[in-house]
Amino acid sequence: MRLSITESLIPGAKLGKSIYNERGNILLVEGLTLTQNMINRLVSLNIPFVYIQDSRTDDIIPAPTIAGGLRRDAIQTIESSFLDLKKNMKLDGSFTIEKANIKFAQIVRNIMEELNRNKELLTLLADVYTYDDYIFTHSFNVTLYTLAIGMELNINKKNLEALGLGAILHDVGKILVPVDALRKTGKLTVEEFEQIKKHAEYGFQLIKNVHTVSLLVANCAYQHHERLDGSGYPCGIKGDEIHYFGNA
Repeated sequence: MRLSITESLIPGAKLGKSIYNERGNILLVEGLTLTQNMINRLVSLNIPFVYIQDSRTDDIIPAPTIAGGLRRDAIQTIESSFLDLKKNMKLDGSFTIEKANIKFAQIVRNIMEELNRNKELLTLLADVYTYDDYIFTHSFNVTLYTLAIGMELNINKKNLEALGLGAILHDVGKILVPVDALRKTGKLTVEEFEQIKKHAEYGFQLIKNVHTVSLLVANCAYQHHERLDGSGYPCGIKGDEIHYFGNA
């Protein structure tokens, strides 16, 4: 079995591993012979690579990745919580985050348990998924890698849980950004980019008002687009001015 760039696939190739959507449902099953139409569809879904059967590499078996059920349940929880938050923003957004915090904390603990069983960081995202619900899937993937790195750095459990929660919520401010700007596929105008950049401030404001959530979590949302050279946003701070969790 070997990895192949999707755009270089040729008809007749056989899938080495199944392809899933963001909810964990199989789109194309392992062993399926690909047609040109299937390949075109994979490219349109922005799937960068797939596993292909190859007799020359039959002895290469990818290490097991994050459990499909955990991924599916986590993404569904993130999605439902974010949508609930967006719906109730005019009522009490902080209460909605506080309610979702219990579910998010369990996601973080579940991922940490999974990572303790799987130390191969480079294989954690090796299963092939589509990315239609980008914010929700991206939030899960960022949480997965952030926790993996945090565990490698031996961050204590309390701070690691806060870091994981910050990773889940780092893009929560995007629920307040106009959908047209978020989903635009072409080049953004200056005004559209300025709208998107506001998500860091929006996220910070949403989280910091939740008294049961550490301010460290709010910092993840506020500073995750800052850069060490000062070229990031929203504040343009650099180096040690950026919080340790903001660099995660």
